[in-house]
Amino acid sequence: MPAFDLSPYANCPGRSRRCQFVDDAHLAIETGHPLMPVVDIYRCAFCGHGVTRPAMADVAPLYAGRQSDDFLMRDRGWIRALKLLSFRALAKRLLRHLRSDERPCVADFGTGNGMLAACLAEALPSGDIYGLDFFDSAPSEIGAARYLKFDDTEMLKTRVDLLTCFHVLEHDDDPHAFLKRLVGFLKPGGCLAIEVPNVDCVWTGWFGAACANWYAPFHRVHFSRSSLRALLASQGLKIEREDDICGPTIAMSLAGLLRCRPNAWLFAAGIAFRPAQWLAEKVTRRPSALRVVVRNC
Repeated sequence: MPAFDLSPYANCPGRSRRCQFVDDAHLAIETGHPLMPVVDIYRCAFCGHGVTRPAMADVAPLYAGRQSDDFLMRDRGWIRALKLLSFRALAKRLLRHLRSDERPCVADFGTGNGMLAACLAEALPSGDIYGLDFFDSAPSEIGAARYLKFDDTEMLKTRVDLLTCFHVLEHDDDPHAFLKRLVGFLKPGGCLAIEVPNVDCVWTGWFGAACANWYAPFHRVHFSRSSLRALLASQGLKIEREDDICGPTIAMSLAGLLRCRPNAWLFAAGIAFRPAQWLAEKVTRRPSALRVVVRNC
């Protein structure tokens, strides 16, 4: 049995008997969030998986009013234009995984500001494209995609050809139940694309508690390459493709270090440093984020 209580789930994603959380926290982080001002991060000594404690029965209150930086609601001008170009390119890459020649159904789970869903709809006008999230109202960037609250998604069960879930899985205390919910949307042969921050990112050592990959208290679990693979295997899912992603970690981590919200100056600094960031992550094989594509066979 692990030394640390992992409730509400029983063990690390792979449920290996070798997995064990030590009693001492890996990090203690002052978050500044009124609901959870101080949290501890615990890590498994075997697979590297991390958890944020104390646990939460319901994480939705953390995201009231779309005020967290996950929603990217404040982007303007050249930053918005650059992110739009990036999302358009990403949408085209993701849509290559579709197998259906008929009217495909594509959904973006945890759509945030809706930009990825909008780009998917733009790239696939013949499809049924949905953006899914907590809130009653659609986000500002949803475009031609249709918005659905999580509570109203029953109609999509077993219907989705491609489900995207980018930087969402880490926001729930029970990744087993969360992944099972995601798989329930897929039709036979449907594809699930997941991206999560990498707990073993080269920058966690540089920035410490300020590293954007921790993003406490919003990130509830912290995946290593090993623990993400183990989670997918626990649902009988086979990985079709894996990619190491060089993400906007530098700008977000600088904001954490300076105790300010991300802004255009920090974003520009992140872009200026990006060649060095890409090289460091490539050489160390410790990327900012991990992306996997699995198929529901």
